[in-house]
Amino acid sequence: MTPLKISTFSSLGRCSRIYSYKTKEIHYLLSDNQLRVFLLLEWCDKIMDIKSNQYMENLEEYLSERIENLRLDKFKSKESEKIYDLYTSFLITVDKNTHKENIAISVKNSSNLNIKTTIEKLEIERRYWGARGIKFYIITEKEINKVKVNNISWCREALIEKSIKNKNTLALELYEFIIKNKDKVLDEVLVLFDDIKNIEDGTSLFLFRYLIAIKKIEINMKEKIILDRPISDIIISFRGDVYIE
Repeated sequence: MTPLKISTFSSLGRCSRIYSYKTKEIHYLLSDNQLRVFLLLEWCDKIMDIKSNQYMENLEEYLSERIENLRLDKFKSKESEKIYDLYTSFLITVDKNTHKENIAISVKNSSNLNIKTTIEKLEIERRYWGARGIKFYIITEKEINKVKVNNISWCREALIEKSIKNKNTLALELYEFIIKNKDKVLDEVLVLFDDIKNIEDGTSLFLFRYLIAIKKIEINMKEKIILDRPISDIIISFRGDVYIE
């Protein structure tokens, strides 16, 4: 198997490399849509593990009884007759409460679903994962909520960034301060907290993003976050059961 990095394939999309706070690994993503889906998967509490660009190991062995009408020749080297290394965008592990379930996901642009080679590759993926007893899904840009993705991206940076000292202590203090002032406008409360604590301007906004990222406060992630609105209009609930370490 060829180790998969950004340089492994050419891509019509923008390639990226991202460190995941959930898997504690660096993931190489081959398009903007792959990155968007990755952020959505990482954000979901039910998803326990994410493997990106998962190699389909022992492909021909698993397809041996599911080979009918498959054009595997299109995915073989003309010189060696060996099948190319093929990958699926994501293999995730989901907590189903009573058990864990693996699910394979292929991320595609909807415009590519009319391309014959793409359809044939997806059919290979579907049969391969089916032979392994794993559900297989296709996601296109039409299923991706970009507003939610942008909000996730905006908040998750606060999880990764470690430059603020006493981040957890300050975040808890801001949490209590927001509750006490929940009828006021959010950005005014954040500025006031900066002043009271004598901390750098914008620190409370960073901490607010952090509180969202750790799910200490719940907002509607599918809507654009507008800071000059009353807190009661932005925050759906305060999660007292979420512990800040």
